[in-house]
Amino acid sequence: MSEVKVGAEPVDQARYKFTVNHPVHGMGGGADGAYRFVSPADAAGVPVAEAVLGVPGIEEVVLSDGAVTVTRAQGVEWCDLEEQVLYAIKSAITEMDAEQQTSTAAPTVMDDDAMYDAVAEMFRTEVNPMVAQHGGAVELIDVQDATVVLRMMGGCQGCGMASVTLRQGIEGTLKRAVPGFKGIQDITDHSAGTDPYFTSEKK
Repeated sequence: MSEVKVGAEPVDQARYKFTVNHPVHGMGGGADGAYRFVSPADAAGVPVAEAVLGVPGIEEVVLSDGAVTVTRAQGVEWCDLEEQVLYAIKSAITEMDAEQQTSTAAPTVMDDDAMYDAVAEMFRTEVNPMVAQHGGAVELIDVQDATVVLRMMGGCQGCGMASVTLRQGIEGTLKRAVPGFKGIQDITDHSAGTDPYFTSEKK
């Protein structure tokens, strides 16, 4: 997979256009070549739109070929949103590409003990180095019926982008690398976070 590159430019006071060097929706052509989403539920199954709408302060996403146009809510500044939106777009595209690469692979089932060992290695080599860039860490607690139980710490605890990190970052990494992996259970008490990397509301 080539590096995901995203450029950003304002359209007007409320909207920003993010230009991406990868497909952003994978939904084929529409009548006008664009698709509009206004809530995470509306965007279910469309990873880029779902991830961007998970950013607090974003109220609309329009996807077209190679572009993501984002509308912010009133009272929220782009200086508080731009880095979060970039992170959401890149994470979602990375997961989409990883799923495409593994979609034809024959599934192999691991038992929970073997999966724990595999996940622990992934946390050590990929997941924790990734979240450490934002001052965070992720602790593997257990594997139960192919579901990974984890706790987020440091800059990830209470972070406004924690759900994106879980879904587009950690879950995507594990889907790609751990056969039989079913999902994640996050037991973090996010309300107790004292130094989140991204706050959940405008400072």
